[in-house]
Amino acid sequence: MNTGLFSIARSALLTHQTALQTVAQNVANAETPGYSRQEAVLTANTPVRMTYGSVGTGVSVSTIIRKRDILLDESFRSANTMAGDASMRRDLLSQVEAVFGEPSDEGMANALDQFWNAWSDLSAQPGSLAARAVVQQRGRQLGQLFNDYDTQLSTIRSSTLERLDNTVSRINAVASQVAELNVRIVGAEAGGNTANDLRDQRDLKLDELSKIAGTRVVPQPNGSVSVLIGNSMLVEGDTAVPLSVQMETPNPLPTTPLADVPVRIRLGTSPDRLAPLAGELSAMVQVLNTEIPGVRNRLDAMANQLVTAVNTAHTSGYTFTGSAIPGTAAGNFFDPGTLAAPVTAASLKLHSAILGDPSKIAASGNASGPTDNSVAQLLSGLRNKEGTVTWTTPTGGTETGSFVGFFRGAVTRLGIQTASAADDAAVADNLTDQANLRRQSVSGVNTDEELVNMLRVQQSYQAATKMIKVAEEMLDTLINLV
Repeated sequence: MNTGLFSIARSALLTHQTALQTVAQNVANAETPGYSRQEAVLTANTPVRMTYGSVGTGVSVSTIIRKRDILLDESFRSANTMAGDASMRRDLLSQVEAVFGEPSDEGMANALDQFWNAWSDLSAQPGSLAARAVVQQRGRQLGQLFNDYDTQLSTIRSSTLERLDNTVSRINAVASQVAELNVRIVGAEAGGNTANDLRDQRDLKLDELSKIAGTRVVPQPNGSVSVLIGNSMLVEGDTAVPLSVQMETPNPLPTTPLADVPVRIRLGTSPDRLAPLAGELSAMVQVLNTEIPGVRNRLDAMANQLVTAVNTAHTSGYTFTGSAIPGTAAGNFFDPGTLAAPVTAASLKLHSAILGDPSKIAASGNASGPTDNSVAQLLSGLRNKEGTVTWTTPTGGTETGSFVGFFRGAVTRLGIQTASAADDAAVADNLTDQANLRRQSVSGVNTDEELVNMLRVQQSYQAATKMIKVAEEMLDTLINLV
C-alpha cells in the first residue's frame, strides 16, 4: 500500500510538473506571433484490479494539445484575403488618382481652360503676334501635360509590375516553406505525437498566403495540408508548384504597339492563366490589366481627338506675312502622327512649324481678311462643344462629352473607384480584426488566465508532496511497530 501511495504521488508530481512547464511555455510565448496556446491533457492511469475492486495507479499526461479551431482559421483567412485585395487596390488606385491631382491650378482642366482662353484672346486681337505666342505656349504646355500624365502612368505600371514579381516570388518561397513543414510535421507525428510548434509555424505561413494570394487550405489525415490557389493545387504534401508572371501578347498583334500589355499568372507549366485570383495578387493584376489601361486609353482618345479637332479647324484658316494678300493656307497646329503611329497622350506635341514660329498660327478664316477672327473663334468654341471626345469601353459602352467634360468624367470615375476601394478596405480590415479576435479567444494566450492555471497546478503539486510525506510517516509507523 505504501509503495502504491509513493507511486501515485510520484506520478502526480511528474504530471503536474509537465503541466506547469506547459503553462510557463504559454506565458513565455504570449507575444510570439502565430503561437497557439497549449494545454496538458491529464488522464488517470490504468487501475490495478484487486479481489475487492480496482485501485488507481495515479495520473499522467496523455498529450499536449494545441488550442486551435479550424473554422475560425478559415473565417480569418477569408477576411484576410478580402483585406489584402481591397487594401492593395486602394493603394494602387490612390497612386493613379494622384497623377491628376484634380482639382488643381496645375491640372488638365485648368490647362484646357487656359488653352481655350488663349484662342479667345487671339480672336479679340487677330493680328497680335504676342497673342499667338501665348497660344503657342498654352498648346505646348497642354501637350507636355499629356506627356507627363502618360509617363507617370507608365512609372506606376512599372513599379506595380515589379511589385507583382516580388509578390509572386514571395508566394513561391512561402509555398515551399509550407511543403517543407508538411514533411517535418508528418515525420514528427508519425509516432502519435503532435508537432505543435511546427504547426504554428505552418499556420503563420498559411495566414500570409491567404492575404497575398487568397489561398484555401485543406487539412489531410496524415497531418499535412493541401493549399489551393484559384482552382489549382499550389501545395500538396511535399510538393509546391511555382507561380510565374508572363506578358499576354495579343494574337493577332495590334497594328500599333500596346502601351499596356496584359499580364497573366501561370501555375507551373500550365499554358492557361491562373483563375480566379484573389488577395493582393488579384488587385495588382486587375490594376495592371484594367484600371491603368482604362485611364491611359481615355487620355489617348482625348489627345487624339483633340489633335483632330484643333487641326481640322486650324487648317481651314490662313496666315499672313506683312500686308501680303491673299494669305497662306495654315498647316496643322499639333503634330498629326501617322496611321502606324497615331497620336496618343505620350506623343501629343505641337507641329514643328508652330513650335518654331508662332506667326504660323492662324486666326483668320478669310484668305483676304487678315483681321478676320473666325478660326480663332471656332477653336475657342471647342471649349464647350459636346461630342468632341468619344471613347468605346472594352465592354462596348460609349463615353462621350466635351474635352473638359470628358476629362472630368474620367477623373470623377477614378475618384469613385478609389473611394470605393478605400471603403472596402476599411470594412475588410474590420472583419479581419473581428475574425482575429474570435480566433485569439481560442488560441491566444491570456496571461491572467495562465497565472490562475499556474496557481491551480501549483496547489496540486503541493498536495502531491504532502501525500509523499504522509506515506513516509505511515511507512515509519509500520516499521516501528515491527
